[in-house]
Amino acid sequence: MKTSKLVAGAMALIVPATVCLTGCSIGLFNTVNYKYEDSDKYTAGDREIDEKVTKVNIDYLSGEVKVKGTDSDTISIKETSNKTIDDDHKVHTWVDDGTLYVRYCASKNALNFTGIEKSLEITLPSAQNLDDFLIHVSSGNTEISGITADSLKSSASSGNVTIDCSAEVIELKASSGNVNLTQSGDNKSIYVKSSSGKVFLTQEGTSGSIKLDSSSGGVTANVDQVSQMDVHVSSGKINIEANNIVDLISKASSGHSDFKLKTAPKTSDIDVSSGGVSVSIPEDSDITVNVSISSGEFNYDLPFTKDGKTYVNGNGSSQMKIHSSSGDVDFFKI
Repeated sequence: MKTSKLVAGAMALIVPATVCLTGCSIGLFNTVNYKYEDSDKYTAGDREIDEKVTKVNIDYLSGEVKVKGTDSDTISIKETSNKTIDDDHKVHTWVDDGTLYVRYCASKNALNFTGIEKSLEITLPSAQNLDDFLIHVSSGNTEISGITADSLKSSASSGNVTIDCSAEVIELKASSGNVNLTQSGDNKSIYVKSSSGKVFLTQEGTSGSIKLDSSSGGVTANVDQVSQMDVHVSSGKINIEANNIVDLISKASSGHSDFKLKTAPKTSDIDVSSGGVSVSIPEDSDITVNVSISSGEFNYDLPFTKDGKTYVNGNGSSQMKIHSSSGDVDFFKI
């Protein structure tokens, strides 16, 4: 089947970047070159779909995209535009072997989009558990809610991404814009990367691993149960609240890092180049803290026993390393 190139693994997220090699940016160019396979099988414009789908593959060049899970048994595709447009300029969809394909417009070269502004809303049966949900929006906000999937992947070149879902594997990437993810239910892995924008995460249930990466903007996360958590911020604050993180790694180049942990991690490594660190844990935590501060002070209100740069509370079974190049390190009781 020719469409395998569009849906195979990570390629589904790469396709939007390779579908149209020139003139893709609406607003900078008057025309777009947009090509994809099996184009003759797509239907233009709004439609209702009765077929059952297990995979969703969306590519939208410019405009807001909303995808919602509803109580309906059918799929609804609805597009709005600021002016009347012909079929070539309308959204195109196709269902093949359980996969719903959504494309921005007809597969053609030199389509003129001068003055055209579109947005898209898709509703899916919320009772349906999807195998894969893949979406790329080149320019525009993305909103997804009420979706359950084994794998959910989203990429956005420009625009905010807001997702409320239940998925075993989640991968979100944004070049420019904030990412706000709410994940409920047990989960294998979460990966969120924003090149320029803030990352917000709310996680309920158990997660095998969570990795959050913000080049500029900072990270705020409220998590439940996590085996491994890795947070990297180049410029911006880190704020983490957690019921239980077993292994924690955090690195911030510039910005304060604040951790409120209801259970002391078994192992943790916290590094801040400029900004300082605040850690709040229960007073009866069994933890050994090794502190390295180049410029700043170590302040605490826990009953630590001090031995050089090592501070022990309780039996000291949990191990925490903290390095601050410039900034204070503070420990507080919860």
